[in-house]
Amino acid sequence: RSLKFQYSNLNVQHPTSESAIRIRGVARQLGMLRSLRELNLRSTQLSGNLCQILCDLQAPLESLELPSCSLIPADLDFL
Repeated sequence: RSLKFQYSNLNVQHPTSESAIRIRGVARQLGMLRSLRELNLRSTQLSGNLCQILCDLQAPLESLELPSCSLIPADLDFL
């Protein structure tokens, strides 16, 4: 039900083909957690990629925490 990322070295601020593959992999893995309701993405560098990370979720989250994350307007539009 709850997953917390303490830190991620996945830097998506300067996207490469490798980082795009890693983002899709993370998204697929999150999508497999059918009972996930709480997600904390502390200190992840998601700018511009929040939609790609969360798009495979099977159910709405009850809680999404994004402490120390830099978001851009596209991320906020997605939310």
